[in-house]
Amino acid sequence: MASNHCPVCGKKVGGLTGEALPYPRLIEEATSLGVNQDYICLNCLENAVNEYKKIHPLPEGKESSLQNIIYNGLKKIFISPSTVPAEAQELGLITGYCILGTGPLTTLVSSVTDTLGIKSNAYLDKVRLAEDEAIDMLKLNALKAGGDSIYCVHISLAEATSGHGMLMVSVYGTAVKTQSPDEDIQQAIETLKD
Repeated sequence: MASNHCPVCGKKVGGLTGEALPYPRLIEEATSLGVNQDYICLNCLENAVNEYKKIHPLPEGKESSLQNIIYNGLKKIFISPSTVPAEAQELGLITGYCILGTGPLTTLVSSVTDTLGIKSNAYLDKVRLAEDEAIDMLKLNALKAGGDSIYCVHISLAEATSGHGMLMVSVYGTAVKTQSPDEDIQQAIETLKD
């Protein structure tokens, strides 16, 4: 059974009283640097990534230019729920996910809106944020696989913990390489290979 305590600081991770969980972009950054992030709280993972960067710094200005190249590639990845075109090369199944706490204030506001029978923008904002994070992770995984498009995309929303206000958004699809990929996407793919 997995522990719900950070192995670095020993504090409880997640839930209403625990330390914050790392966000998907930090997990991706830690993974790309080779920093182990299993069961590490947000603060400990941020510290580990920052320590790694101190020991292995990028040349001045290089980090932001690499981030811009990858960001420009992510913006241009095509996503569709339709089937893969016959002329495209399938690269395999890819996934993206985000687990996001709604917080006690969101729960309180939502219970009031539920009582009044109106739409809860508090939850909608959280769902949109979680969907965006999951899709960003999906796109990054497509770039890592060498793809410029994602087909057969499916998004799923669920409650991650019973009654503890944690939303889980998962998204999956097929990474695809088309015959004429965009130049920004090609640059991002090459950057991620290095």
